[in-house]
Amino acid sequence: MKRTKIYPTVTSVMYHPLPKLRARWKKEYGKDKFSFHEALHAQSFPKDWIFPPQKSIKWKWLAEAMPPKVAEYLFRKYVKGSDNVLLDLFAGIGGWSLGAIWSGKVKKIIMVEIDKKKCLYLKHNFSRLDIDYQVICKDVRKVDYTALGRIDIITASPPCEDLSYLRFFSKNNKTRKGTIPLTIFTLDLVNTIKPKIAFYENVYRRTLRELLESHGWFCKRYDMSRIIPQRRIRLIGIHLSY
Repeated sequence: MKRTKIYPTVTSVMYHPLPKLRARWKKEYGKDKFSFHEALHAQSFPKDWIFPPQKSIKWKWLAEAMPPKVAEYLFRKYVKGSDNVLLDLFAGIGGWSLGAIWSGKVKKIIMVEIDKKKCLYLKHNFSRLDIDYQVICKDVRKVDYTALGRIDIITASPPCEDLSYLRFFSKNNKTRKGTIPLTIFTLDLVNTIKPKIAFYENVYRRTLRELLESHGWFCKRYDMSRIIPQRRIRLIGIHLSY
């Protein structure tokens, strides 16, 4: 069987600023940068997924996204039934929600995203799919969740700028959004809503793992190259109420 080609992480925008790493990529992959089509494949998004035309924006959005094939795998493995309602926090470009649809485990998805432009593209993409969906364009902390009705599953991938090595060494720290406070909000919301199951995904940091475990979550350091053709090590947290 032919081995699937494994690409470097898309979170580095497939063109890393460090010359030494580019040289290593050149040696291992035969090139030191990759096309958007290759990055799209590595993140497991469909070829026809709609993105803004601006190169910098579409690369950033794709790099931040939860790979839908990984989400699909997690849903198939851990979620029971097929008529579940999903609440997708920090929805981004819809990686968690798309994977949930592919898994056949949900009948409705509610996506919460603060970025107005991402909300527009969520509507563009999900309006083409056969699924009952809703996009709430708000800060996750300002949503009235009691008005949403039954929630069976919660997914969350809070922004990780303040935990990113590249951001940490950047001179511009004004983009930090507070991964820890947003994670604590998510854990409290899960405790309040009490869904059947909740999933959390982020960069792997011991602080995050200890925080989730202190709230009763099962956590693991997850190598996504088992599912997608990309070297991507992440923290996956799961909270079960079954």
